[in-house]
Amino acid sequence: MDVSGDALGLVLERVDSHVSLIRAAAVCRRWRRAIADAAFLRRYRSLHAPPVAGYFCNEQHSLRLCDTRLTFVPSSPSIVDARHFSLDFLPDGAGSWTILDSRGSFLLLCEASSVEFPDKEDPSTAGLGRRLLPRKHFLLDGESSEAGGRISMYNFRVLFVFFRGGVTQAAMYAMGSSWSKKNIDPRLNVSVPVGHSAGCWYFVEGRALTTLDGSTGDFSSSELPPLRDLDSDTWTRNFFITSGRDGKLHIFTVYDNTMKMFTRLEGGEWVLEKMIALLEATRGLPGYKPSFFSGHQFILTIGAGFVILMPQAARELWPFSINLETMGAAPAEVGMGVLVFECELPWPPALHACLDR
Repeated sequence: MDVSGDALGLVLERVDSHVSLIRAAAVCRRWRRAIADAAFLRRYRSLHAPPVAGYFCNEQHSLRLCDTRLTFVPSSPSIVDARHFSLDFLPDGAGSWTILDSRGSFLLLCEASSVEFPDKEDPSTAGLGRRLLPRKHFLLDGESSEAGGRISMYNFRVLFVFFRGGVTQAAMYAMGSSWSKKNIDPRLNVSVPVGHSAGCWYFVEGRALTTLDGSTGDFSSSELPPLRDLDSDTWTRNFFITSGRDGKLHIFTVYDNTMKMFTRLEGGEWVLEKMIALLEATRGLPGYKPSFFSGHQFILTIGAGFVILMPQAARELWPFSINLETMGAAPAEVGMGVLVFECELPWPPALHACLDR
């Protein structure tokens, strides 16, 4: 019995192993063309998260931006060799650069010694330069339909967000072209990033949540509803957003030495799902002292599935991490930077052979 194209697509979308998908593409030309189709690849990536090789971070040795070292931490040291992800090939070595953003297996970097963006050559965007770099440049998927718009060395965009005259403005760079102005809502505020997850950036201003979609480069806004467990102070300190393995968006807060996790339901409602007392969760860790929890906890690093905290009251460095899935605590390192950047392996693989025969 011949299977219709739509039914075949639904079956192939449920193949969760990249090895099995490649084997399916080798069955016949029809299956190979279906799997190589750009629309199929977009749907497939929305259903299956790519494998993560590890995480890059701007390891800081002091508060100076230029005093950083790019570090790669493998997701599974027994399987992934960190030497294959070394950035020492960069001009003047990896220590001369800072990571601004990542997408897929690509990194957006700038010279760590520079805190200003170089002037553009395009006169239509004159004046966009000489702005502070951190968290204002975003690496986006390309617009090309090839491979479903997947980012590549020949198909990527960079979004530059800046402030002028009290309003938010933006410029877009696409591979093969020059900088051009991008129209966005001037009321958007992206000065306070609170998370980077599943290809999106999140920003908070008051109770307004702004989302930047890394696939399209578009912004959207929504309002965070009033929650009795959150007060006005919580929104501006020790607050971050990420997504879990279930694909749902989560808000995490650290206040009065208690970590809470709020989950957004399908209807948009936020509900309290988990709560952990840090004083008890960290008991038993090396160097633990109850006095560490007489004050607030600082968020040092936000990563995929974890957060690193440091007690304000500790007279010595005593960082610890919280697993956001299990809420378990463990000793941690200082200096990874505020954000870590995932390095995803290309997924699904690009297929080019025998598509037209």
